[in-house]
Amino acid sequence: METKNIVGIAGSLRQESLNKSLLKFMSEEEYEGLNIHIESLEEIPLFNADLEEGGDPAPVAIWKQKLKKADGILIVTPEYSQGTPGVLKNALDWAGSMTNENVLYHKPVMLAGATPTRMGTGFSQAQLRQTLAACDAYPLQQPQVFIPQAHKIIEKGKVSDEKTAHFLKEAAASFLDWIVQLEK
Repeated sequence: METKNIVGIAGSLRQESLNKSLLKFMSEEEYEGLNIHIESLEEIPLFNADLEEGGDPAPVAIWKQKLKKADGILIVTPEYSQGTPGVLKNALDWAGSMTNENVLYHKPVMLAGATPTRMGTGFSQAQLRQTLAACDAYPLQQPQVFIPQAHKIIEKGKVSDEKTAHFLKEAAASFLDWIVQLEK
């Protein structure tokens, strides 16, 4: 089977973000059939339809091309105030805009999230599913990847808990299956 190229994005801009650490861990793991490339949201400007009129701004156009070429997208996000972080919602607004091109259209997406709380990132991921539905993307339904109390199992950028690492491997395998299923 051909290896699938995945764009991985973190919904946090913090350097020491648990979610950036989780994404980095996942990108360095050897998940069969997946090659995860991390892309940053730092250069994406605030969404403004006036900026779109003459075409997407350069950082947005470059980012959208990377998403378009990818076989799937892995979004690893925290939860801020029981919702999706603004930086991530902003990036998805650009990617899913119909004005120039909706690069999320029929794109397979896997959601994951890590948090120091016991609640997980369920509210954030629910809002992401709503946004992705509006863009006609295809998020993986199961398994849902919520990692509570992540500060106890993500140490120095690595997932130290074998059970969690195994679960992530299984989730990645499910994502690969989902991508292959959608290609038929």
